[in-house]
Amino acid sequence: MSVACAALLVLSLLVAMLSLRAGEHLQAGNRQIDGLTHMLRTQDRDDALQRQLRLAVGEVTRDAEQHKPIAPARWRSLDDSLRAFASTGAPSPADLPPAVTAAMGETLRATRAFVPVAEHLVILARRDPAAIKAAMPDFLAALKRLETSRTDVREALGMAIEAAITANIALTQASAIRLTIVAIAAAALLFASAAWLRLRLVAPIVTIAARLRSFDSEQPEAARVPGLRRTDELGDLARGLSEYRQAVEERRIAQRRIDFLAHHDALTGLPNRLAFESRLAHELARSRRTGDQVAVFAIDMDGFKAINDRHGHAGGDDALRRAARLLSGCSRADDLVARIGGDEFAIVQAAAGQPQAAEALLARIAAAVADTAGAEVAIRMSIGVAVAAGEQATDDLYNDADIALYRAKSDGGNTGRFYDTGLQDEIRLKRRLGRDLETAIENDQCYVVFQPIATSAMRIVGYEALLRWRHPELGEIAPSQFIPIAESTGWIGTIGRWMADRALAAAATWRSDLTLSLNLSPLQFRDADLVDTLLGLAERRGIAPDRLAFEVTESATLLGHHRDTVLAMLRRLQDAGARIVMDDFGTGHSSLSNLKDFRFDALKIDRSFVAAMLVDQPSASIIRATIGLGRSLGAVIVAEGVEQQRQLDVLREWGCDQVQGYLIGRPARDVAAGARRSRRDALVDQLRT
Repeated sequence: MSVACAALLVLSLLVAMLSLRAGEHLQAGNRQIDGLTHMLRTQDRDDALQRQLRLAVGEVTRDAEQHKPIAPARWRSLDDSLRAFASTGAPSPADLPPAVTAAMGETLRATRAFVPVAEHLVILARRDPAAIKAAMPDFLAALKRLETSRTDVREALGMAIEAAITANIALTQASAIRLTIVAIAAAALLFASAAWLRLRLVAPIVTIAARLRSFDSEQPEAARVPGLRRTDELGDLARGLSEYRQAVEERRIAQRRIDFLAHHDALTGLPNRLAFESRLAHELARSRRTGDQVAVFAIDMDGFKAINDRHGHAGGDDALRRAARLLSGCSRADDLVARIGGDEFAIVQAAAGQPQAAEALLARIAAAVADTAGAEVAIRMSIGVAVAAGEQATDDLYNDADIALYRAKSDGGNTGRFYDTGLQDEIRLKRRLGRDLETAIENDQCYVVFQPIATSAMRIVGYEALLRWRHPELGEIAPSQFIPIAESTGWIGTIGRWMADRALAAAATWRSDLTLSLNLSPLQFRDADLVDTLLGLAERRGIAPDRLAFEVTESATLLGHHRDTVLAMLRRLQDAGARIVMDDFGTGHSSLSNLKDFRFDALKIDRSFVAAMLVDQPSASIIRATIGLGRSLGAVIVAEGVEQQRQLDVLREWGCDQVQGYLIGRPARDVAAGARRSRRDALVDQLRT
């Protein structure tokens, strides 16, 4: 008994010593796991800060590219976020595994490299939004390097935790074996101890090890870790394992979200430009094997800026989402509908029967767009379609669709056009004319002609100045062809001032009772000094303002969010004594609204009504109604495009005040001799001025 007691005492001491030693090793391993888990949570916080910073930089650069106003507080918040992020990534402790130390060192270097690039991109967004696109690749490269380094840190920490847990498991199992041998010698007492160890220690560790092996599984059972409520070391191990599992799952979810955002538009949920280009390249490569033909649709919403102006950005966003749903509803499941940026969309369609499939899709889109006409915000789209011919590059095919889109816009919008080689020639000609127009004035290629304006009794009362361009190689270029080019290239202001000065110089040689009419482009009203420039030119040439008439088109000049500014400038000209004439009356969108808001001195009936007045009763009725409207408003009525004597006789009978057209006189560089002032009249006017 004494021997047994002594043996039991010795065994008890041995068990105690073994247990104490195993506990010390287990606690050391747990402390290591706890430290590694703490570092993993720190990485989670840094990752969250990085994601917030990336989204903030993305939003502010996108808003800057779209010229949206950005509040100073938003800039300061972004600068604070950059400084806060720069302080992350502290050097790792010295007792970490080499793989963790190396990965964290790379993360620190990537963080220090990323912050200056991000700060540079923010500075560009604030000062030069146009340079954002060029700087974006460096930003994305630095971001990719940072994300890759953080992923490496996570993997290194995970492997270190798993190694520590495995070591603890091995140590625990070895201790359990030794304790079991001692328990066998101690008979029932040791057997009870062994049973206790198995129930309270071995079984939970085995279960935890099984959970470790199933970390990559997405089954619900893999997420349940036993022993979370225990207060011993196994409880610490279970809680550390659970936190690690949760961190891994959060990273997996975040990665999926990042992958989605990298290839999709956040507003509409459609694939973005990156996904569009990848899919287009894939379909073009696949078509070489399957024989299918690839069609690309370049789509632009008409009047989207006006929607934003009237309904705010929330209304614009809603219109974009509706447009996305419309295009997706018209397309097949195999088609890719993408939002390229702003109000631009694109569709990739691969089909065996082209262009029939593209024509069918275009017809479905047109019908769906027409159905929105009764909505508060109607959807209008211009569409360009190009079908791949042979082994065509992705950029070339999309450029062809973009050229067709340009033609659809030029044809009035809300329509679709297919690309053909003639469009390419037309674009090439327009680009050439745009370049040549820049030097047309200094090379004396432009000149001014004057078309007479007469009373219905055929007495000439003034002349309208018209611009002409004789190209040295292409000959006479029609104003309808080069004026839109001048407006789109920004040269209309320079050309308009030059033309006004030449016309005023010619008018200075006329009789003082003759008026000069000048046409003003809508884009000229963007110049805040337009009124002072025109009146200054007239004063320099000795032309009284009451001899001037300025013609504006109602449908372009007096609509939109610049309306109030345009009307104010017209009133200044009118107050100075000049007359304001509404040109092409009846062809705009809100003629009566314009007459209500501004008192025009004269209305010009569009030549299309005059040309049809003798054979088309509605045209005749519109002319008679316009003449009556002019009388009631006290405005002079001028009929354009009078080419037949019968037209003149009928207009005179209806009471039209003035007429203009080939019947009265064609545009000429030198007006009739009767318009010239005598030398004596010119001398008297010069002395007066």
